[in-house]
Amino acid sequence: MKRQRILYGLTILIVVLSISIALAIIPPPPANQNMGIYDTMYEGFAEDECRACHSSGVPDTHHMLVPNEGYNCTDCHKLGPTGGIDTPIRDCLVCHNASPHHTADEALARHCSHCHGSLVDDYDDEHYIPTYAASLITPDTSYTWINGTTNTKGGGCEACHEANTTPVSGAAIYDNYQTHHSIWPGDNNMCGVCHDVTGTNVSMRKCEDCHGVKSLHNIQYDYAATEGELGYGHIGDSWDCMGCHSWFEASSTVPERLVTPNIHSVSSDKLVAGAKTVMTITGSNLETTMDGIDYTSEVVIDDGITNITLIPDSITGSEIVVAVPGMRKGNYGLCVVKGGLKSKLVPLVVAPKVSIDSATIRGDLVTVRGSGFCDESGESYSELLGVTIACEGNDLETSMVSWDDTRIVVECPSATVGDMATVTTLYGSDSATIAGSRRR
Repeated sequence: MKRQRILYGLTILIVVLSISIALAIIPPPPANQNMGIYDTMYEGFAEDECRACHSSGVPDTHHMLVPNEGYNCTDCHKLGPTGGIDTPIRDCLVCHNASPHHTADEALARHCSHCHGSLVDDYDDEHYIPTYAASLITPDTSYTWINGTTNTKGGGCEACHEANTTPVSGAAIYDNYQTHHSIWPGDNNMCGVCHDVTGTNVSMRKCEDCHGVKSLHNIQYDYAATEGELGYGHIGDSWDCMGCHSWFEASSTVPERLVTPNIHSVSSDKLVAGAKTVMTITGSNLETTMDGIDYTSEVVIDDGITNITLIPDSITGSEIVVAVPGMRKGNYGLCVVKGGLKSKLVPLVVAPKVSIDSATIRGDLVTVRGSGFCDESGESYSELLGVTIACEGNDLETSMVSWDDTRIVVECPSATVGDMATVTTLYGSDSATIAGSRRR
């Protein structure tokens, strides 16, 4: 019996020494920040980090707030002292002084996959969570092993997700304790999402409500380019397994996995309502071969009610070309889905096309007919929105009579046939020559 205990102790010592050697040669955390959102706090972002995701249709997204949520043009566009407008504020953080993301209905309902795709799970989607007690290879919420010389950790989330005061592209990296407490700041009703009834302990099984086995095991940045490299996800290098499981070292050959697709950018700044648009989506893991089967991505557009699924015209591992059909005005979300795994959601804006069909004059009234005019903002502007009539390049004095989506009437006593009428709306402008006969 004594000999068995000695052999058992030597075995444990050899395992620990092996782990120590393996961990000592790997670079320290934090994890590579190329995928998803930085491990940072909201106040750690600068404007360019916001625009990494919000690169498409930002002005039109805000313009849609004017008729729908009671904003006025001068909330952003300030009138200058001598007429005209001053340059609007472009820094997102001036108005968004707290995160707008986790106030959405989906976030409050803990349906995280709506925005984050298959990088996470929803607590109520019935994904697999082990029911057995934690074993030696079960990851810890912090770590199970630490190198006393290098302070390198293993066996849990802190092996990779740890604070680093060196900024990454301007954003300081924080640990999980800080980033998770910033999700619903100050809302004590949400503590039970992670903590037990005592309010202190955090169980890995609670973490798995949002970070299940499947979603964790399918995360890798650009798998085709980072296979075998450490730190780009959870499956690239054998130590990526060690970082979570510590007591278990995978073989040097990582098995093929169906990796979650990732979107880097979309090509179209703005889609026009009713018009077909050919769009290029760049990303990684958009196409994967696993067990001899080719898995390709479909493009899914979400309008909050239904999903539109589009088959790409062409696809590679890093690029999709897809034809987006004409859609109605509104704010949408776009993602790609491959083998049931969904990328993060990126915003997509469809704005109305401003188009004049005719401009005619009768008496002092000029009537402009067309589409995409939307509604008048309710504020009076001489140089922002409305109808301007120019005679030989000089603007004439006008006053608004009526305005709806397809017809605008203005009073302009000086206008005549041949003058140029221009309609300027929240979403663009169009011009036409005035036709018809003047009658007094």
